[in-house]
Amino acid sequence: MLSLILLYLLLALASSQNILIILLDDVDDMAPTRSKGFPNITSFFEKNGVMYNNAFVTTPICCPSRGSIYTGTYQHNHRTLDNTVVNGCDGPNWDKNVAPNSLGRRLQDLGYRTGMYGKYSNNYRGDKVPVGWDDWLGLVGNSQYYNYTVNRNGKKEKHGQDYKKDYLPSLILDAGIKFMTDTKSKKPWCAFLSFPTAHETFDAAPQHQKLFSGSKPPNLAYPSFNKTGDPSKHWYTRSRPPLNKHSARYNEQGWIRRLQSLQSVDEGFVRILSHIDKENTTILFTSDNGFYFGEWGMVLDKRQPYEVTIRVPMFASGPHFPKGSTQDTVVLNIDVAPTAVDVAKKSGVGKPRPGLSDGEYGLQMDGISMLSLLEAPKVRNSFLIEYHGMGNGIDSNDSCAHINMRCWYKDNQVWSTEPKFDIPDGEKFCFCVDSKNNTFTCERRVNNAGGPGVSEDYTNFLYCEFSSGFNEYYDLHKDPFQMKNMWKVVPEDQKLQFRQRIGRIRECRGFEECNQLENYEFGKPSQF
Repeated sequence: MLSLILLYLLLALASSQNILIILLDDVDDMAPTRSKGFPNITSFFEKNGVMYNNAFVTTPICCPSRGSIYTGTYQHNHRTLDNTVVNGCDGPNWDKNVAPNSLGRRLQDLGYRTGMYGKYSNNYRGDKVPVGWDDWLGLVGNSQYYNYTVNRNGKKEKHGQDYKKDYLPSLILDAGIKFMTDTKSKKPWCAFLSFPTAHETFDAAPQHQKLFSGSKPPNLAYPSFNKTGDPSKHWYTRSRPPLNKHSARYNEQGWIRRLQSLQSVDEGFVRILSHIDKENTTILFTSDNGFYFGEWGMVLDKRQPYEVTIRVPMFASGPHFPKGSTQDTVVLNIDVAPTAVDVAKKSGVGKPRPGLSDGEYGLQMDGISMLSLLEAPKVRNSFLIEYHGMGNGIDSNDSCAHINMRCWYKDNQVWSTEPKFDIPDGEKFCFCVDSKNNTFTCERRVNNAGGPGVSEDYTNFLYCEFSSGFNEYYDLHKDPFQMKNMWKVVPEDQKLQFRQRIGRIRECRGFEECNQLENYEFGKPSQF
């Protein structure tokens, strides 16, 4: 029996060559999103890979999360603080901290051929091909489906509104498949397919635009749905007005359009499988953040430390992963890069650059390889969530634009494809997504051992410190929807423990420092 196991491991190591990473945009991990939005993808991983029940992002917004995915580091290390160039999303900071420390460069150095297709960063200028990528199709700017520009291996292409020629998800699939099926090179490959889906404007392919009519987001049944004015929440959340008829309609129509737009990715995945050796390719599938659908009056956005925006789908398959497995192990967006690098090293098929050393990269990876977590799933139960809030620099007479907040109007021109936002001409609503004081550092601790007879040291919580000095604490075993901030009734001795724990990792660097909280268990907690 032992000899058979050894033989299997040797075969797995010898054949695990290629790596495929699929990244979605703004996609939550709710069951209806999986079953309706990407049923083929869900079915494949249910049978052939690992489905993670506890997958999170460490910063719930596009560009900082992508910086973490590319580099395997927390936001405070790659220094992409928000979606603006001035705060690190592309520009000098990105060129210094993200591009040269990306998984693309690391895999190149391990002898891999690398290809990147689709959305790179929210502010990619298209002026060059970033270091680390042999084949390149980079979207200039933020997520679009039509009327965009891409940089294709150093040359800019403008695209219009013709579905057959210009629909970006199709362009990404075509370029990625061409790369993966190129037989000229004998090197193993890593293909990174980064779809705009399902970022607003949620444009679906024409053949999908009538699907899911009447479907409703499950969040409408959550106790947090449209729960506004809660004084126990930090300022930005409690200041949201209730949904009105227009914002409520926008929320529901956005849900439908998102499901419609996801169909192209789901069908494209089936197409990819027909072109690759799926048994000998490691496939990682995830999103850059979750999404709101009306919780606390916030519609179709993210940027908060709560479960709906930090939980994402995370699936994995390949020779190193068991088939048909569902796991409660905590995995993070910062684990994608370490996993890809670990697969490359274990496969032994690439030819590393002579003299290669991890010390030559400017950033150490903070994440953990999912392969290591298969062997030791309890290595990490706690992790950091961090974000720097965004706001306008100046006030205006516009009732929807205020200093230190990020708001604008939405009207029936917001979507140019069918089905359009069906409110009357000339009517609009104020759409707010962020504020400067929505800046936080949190510890999320996950423990699935709850229930009757749970031990006194059981903890499953979210603890947050906001830049305004406000604190939030939720016991997610008792309060999974995070309805009641319990910070005021937490005993002082335990408050001190929370502050000390988060202080240990808020500036951590590298695997050892950033995963040390497991060595600092709570003392016996007071009852509250």
